[in-house]
Amino acid sequence: MRSSNDTVDAPVPVRQKQTAPAPTYADSEIAARFNPKVRPALRRFIASSPRAVDLAHVFPGAAYVIASKGVAAPEIEKAKRLTLEGAPLRDVARTLGLPLWLRRLPPEAFRAALSPLPASEMFTRRIANHLPVPAAESAFWLSSVGFAAKACDEYFALWLAGQRIFMDQHRDPERLFAILAAYAWFSGAERTRGHNLIVTPWRPEMAFDTAVCAAKSWLNRVRLTLQLREGVVTDAWLMPGEVHGLTFNPLLSAAEILAEARAMQNCADQYSDRIARDKCRLFSVRRRGIRVATLEIGPHAREPHMLAINQLKARHNLPAAGEIWQTAHAWMATQPDLRRTPPLTVPDRPLNAAAWSALLQPYRTAKSGARWLAAKPTAEAFEGLDRHMADLARRGGVSSWLFT
Repeated sequence: MRSSNDTVDAPVPVRQKQTAPAPTYADSEIAARFNPKVRPALRRFIASSPRAVDLAHVFPGAAYVIASKGVAAPEIEKAKRLTLEGAPLRDVARTLGLPLWLRRLPPEAFRAALSPLPASEMFTRRIANHLPVPAAESAFWLSSVGFAAKACDEYFALWLAGQRIFMDQHRDPERLFAILAAYAWFSGAERTRGHNLIVTPWRPEMAFDTAVCAAKSWLNRVRLTLQLREGVVTDAWLMPGEVHGLTFNPLLSAAEILAEARAMQNCADQYSDRIARDKCRLFSVRRRGIRVATLEIGPHAREPHMLAINQLKARHNLPAAGEIWQTAHAWMATQPDLRRTPPLTVPDRPLNAAAWSALLQPYRTAKSGARWLAAKPTAEAFEGLDRHMADLARRGGVSSWLFT
């Protein structure tokens, strides 16, 4: 028996294991907006703490990188610890290598691995004015901005971010914007071959339609230098000559055509593929050595086996004077034969691979190889570039004969 002075030991309480509260419906809802591939890991992360839930809401990009293991494991663990400790967002962002402006994007924006993004004060301040409004456009927008910065610079990325052309999802920015980015880069790379082929350089204030047309014109001039080097085309179809004080000189090489386009301020430099495929020939019309018009010869509209004047333009693509038209027809009358049988097959005139490599060398050096541009300038590669430029024109509502 115990005496009244004996004391009874109090029972030792069992220490319960602390667990995070189960995710709420709202937590599951935010997880459902992320890429399905990261949802299991994301749900485990947000179940660890209410602060992890907050991170998914206020900085979806950081939660995505943590769940997808988009950086090295030590940085992931440190970011988790900082999140659970309630550290400032900038510390979490710095640990994950993310710019702080990225927190403004919704979960739908994060569908693939993030490429390095601009983080300068200028970019951070201005990008807020160009964020995509529809969440469905945000993933394509983000990948395009990342590619623009990688393929050119942050000024081009900022300019592209402000365009309203991201209505389709599932597009590859490296294909869609390859030529536009290269054109913008060469616009600032003076003393390069690529820069010398640009008529209207890109600048941040440029309208989208102007930039797309200028980039397409540049692409056509690049093709011209690759396709019509001296000696590739030798048949002018018609004999050169002089009538009534006007001389008619064939334009068969890239150098001749570029000189004509530069002097006449016209689009003669856009005809390389048509000339290489034997669809037309160009002639420079001159008076006492001074260029007065550019003439296009091609198959007659209703008699394909006969040659005819398709176009005759003065400087700036203005209509040529009536006397020049009359003299051009008089010159045609002096030709021994205006008949020409259209070719059954396209002539084999491959693009100059050495010239392509030399032209792109400064860009590839600056951009780690620029793998988004083909290593060899095949006809198929250029057809793809043309298709993507046409897609850009469609997205931007650009109406130009360059895309017809």
